[in-house]
Amino acid sequence: MPRIYKPKPGCKQYKKYDEEIIKKALEELNYNHVKSKSVADKYGISKSTLHRHHTNKNIKCPGGQTALTPDIEDLLLENLNTCAEWGYPLDTTDLRYLVKMYLDTQGIVHKKFKNNLPGIDYTNGFLKRHKNKISKRLCQNIKRSRAAVSPESIQTYFCELKKSLENVPATNIINYDETNLSDDPGRKKVIVKRGCKYPERVVNHSKGSTSLMMACTGSGELLPPYIVYKASHLYNTWVENGPEGARYNRSKSGWFDGDIFKDWIETTVVSFFENKEGKKILIGDNLSSHLSVDLIKFCKERNIHFVFLPANSTHITQPLDLAFFRPMKLAWRQLLDKWKNTDISA
Repeated sequence: MPRIYKPKPGCKQYKKYDEEIIKKALEELNYNHVKSKSVADKYGISKSTLHRHHTNKNIKCPGGQTALTPDIEDLLLENLNTCAEWGYPLDTTDLRYLVKMYLDTQGIVHKKFKNNLPGIDYTNGFLKRHKNKISKRLCQNIKRSRAAVSPESIQTYFCELKKSLENVPATNIINYDETNLSDDPGRKKVIVKRGCKYPERVVNHSKGSTSLMMACTGSGELLPPYIVYKASHLYNTWVENGPEGARYNRSKSGWFDGDIFKDWIETTVVSFFENKEGKKILIGDNLSSHLSVDLIKFCKERNIHFVFLPANSTHITQPLDLAFFRPMKLAWRQLLDKWKNTDISA
């Protein structure tokens, strides 16, 4: 359970003063040139406390200090509210990983956090310190027995989507999604003797796959693909003879992480939006592992907004899944099957 600190009996008790009262007392002390004792008596403040605030601008609060500075916490608070405005509010676990990603990108190793990941005590304290700006609320859960998504939630999503896309040109709307292309051409119907229990055919294949980020605008323009290999190094032969404008990267898992997603935004999306004015919209999955403080700030500065699809609804709300990936993968399997049946030694 989170710890609740209580002062020990007999210890010195620090009186807590309202910051607004101290601010008013300091203003009167600075501009009216009156004695500090009269100002302290007027506002009910200790003379020594008023003197410390007057002589020291960076005075600390009594007791233990917060792990992060107020400026960093204000930055986190701003990004949390931004995600909520985008329709994807973060939970306490997301907040912890948001702090970790920020510290990692800044090259900071915090002694109070294990592997730069704050604990539950920090998140509870963060929410308590900023309770006048943010709060924890129960969200509506959707049961898997209702096909993971209800008609009401889909209708609500499209109503909010209509508001988000209002007065935004089709060229400024990008729908993105990531998928993978497997090395296995898949199963195929073959002619065998009746009664054969295990029909098999000899085709070289592996369990390897390559991740792919595809994006398309509302006007039908296709952006260059972004390919991620599962490897520790990216070799020159892997980037030859690819689609025009394609960008390549690699990761240990073979999937997109926060750094790769940010690189895709910076290199592909921003370059596409370079000469376009007005609000820009990115529509895609709500993966919190892709978001970071730097990325949210980076997008806000360039008037780029996210619209996240409802959870567990991509099979009916993701345009790329419905109209693009299936025919693309059918064509990919045909090419893969043709290549594997070719005599490479010839």
